[in-house]
Amino acid sequence: MRERRISDIKKKYHAKTLSDSAISLTFQRLLDIDPYFAEYVWLYLSPFDLSQLGLGLLYNILPIDYEPYNIGFEFELPNFDELLQGIWGKFKPIHFERLYMWMTDFKEYIIENFKEEFQEDLLIGRGEKAIYGITPYARGLYDPIVAREFLRATFHRLRLLRKPDESWIKTMEQIADYLEMIEVTDDNIFNRLMMLFSAQSQAFVLGLGVLGKSRLSDVEGDLAKIPFMDAQRNILDIKFSTLDHLQFGFILGVTPLGYGLLLPKKSIYKLIDDKKNPPFLKALIEKMNIIKNSLILTTFAYSNYNKPEEMINPHKSDRTNQYALLHQQRRIVEKWVETRIPPEESNPIRIRQYKNAVLQLISWRAKRHRWGFKAWKTMTEDQFKEWWLNHWEAQGLNRQTLLNLYGGMRLWLQRLQEEKVRLGKRVKLRRLRLALSL
Repeated sequence: MRERRISDIKKKYHAKTLSDSAISLTFQRLLDIDPYFAEYVWLYLSPFDLSQLGLGLLYNILPIDYEPYNIGFEFELPNFDELLQGIWGKFKPIHFERLYMWMTDFKEYIIENFKEEFQEDLLIGRGEKAIYGITPYARGLYDPIVAREFLRATFHRLRLLRKPDESWIKTMEQIADYLEMIEVTDDNIFNRLMMLFSAQSQAFVLGLGVLGKSRLSDVEGDLAKIPFMDAQRNILDIKFSTLDHLQFGFILGVTPLGYGLLLPKKSIYKLIDDKKNPPFLKALIEKMNIIKNSLILTTFAYSNYNKPEEMINPHKSDRTNQYALLHQQRRIVEKWVETRIPPEESNPIRIRQYKNAVLQLISWRAKRHRWGFKAWKTMTEDQFKEWWLNHWEAQGLNRQTLLNLYGGMRLWLQRLQEEKVRLGKRVKLRRLRLALSL
């Protein structure tokens, strides 16, 4: 198969992403998918956030520490000098810790969100965990940082990368040893999230259900009964009463001893003025609305750092040239991999797998702005190497071939990762610097 010329790749990228017609089409398509995106936000993202809040209470991780729960952006119009540099919009992170102070302190979180009669029990032992860079020396116990990162963000990122349940379970099993460092099981993480997803469609739970998508559940006694698939691939019926049961309650036959709280049948969450949503749910709804309403702004994100004259001519486009350099970098790496695959494995499918493995080795520790990858950045080289070998060996690749590829890359791997990051942010930094100098 003949390799495409870089000039053709540049033209195609520009035509589909940065040209004036591409920007106009992107805007129109975002308008078309707006109702579907709103449905996706409520049906898919809310169980993630609710699962994290429940696990945070069980494992002493503050709401503000969780990703993507703590991620949100607000749009700001550029000034005239920025507009001249092709900056069509500025996306600034929302500081949720300033909007909701209770997110930063367990005591405040529990007092604000839970009924008074349960606060004392929930507060017991909450001050023991320390946070790197925040807790004063000798004032708390520190979790192993890699384990904390997996629980804080990475296992949800893996769910997005590995959407089929079977694939996600296998990936979670590969990081189980890290989670066990802080007495967390991959089964418990999987089961909590799957219970929330099942309850969202099989029952109508206040704080989780969506009108028109959630149905009334079967009832046994005064408890709702729904089916769900656990981490061992068993289909089980679980009984519960309220949202908090699914998030952090002890559910017979599913929750191991010590991994859930014994809860009353009525919710332990505190309603504001006895009728309004508790603060955590109010914050979640506001965040979902921010995400839903910002869809159309994606147009400006895709076309940012792109002057009018660059929209017309791909050869004048700095972003197109940046993409071409990154693509060439990738092409060189892939050619290097091809020459090092032994003859007995030299078929197109297997070669593609080895290329993907090497590209992952380069990129997963060189992400600039994507949440969920910090766990791999915090690993030592030996830890990451072992995880990478186990991961791709489980995909059917030869461990010795992987070791040979890793050994061949050691001399230039770190330099390539640094160059990838530098190239990725070069245009943005240059345009911002020029705007300030005008």
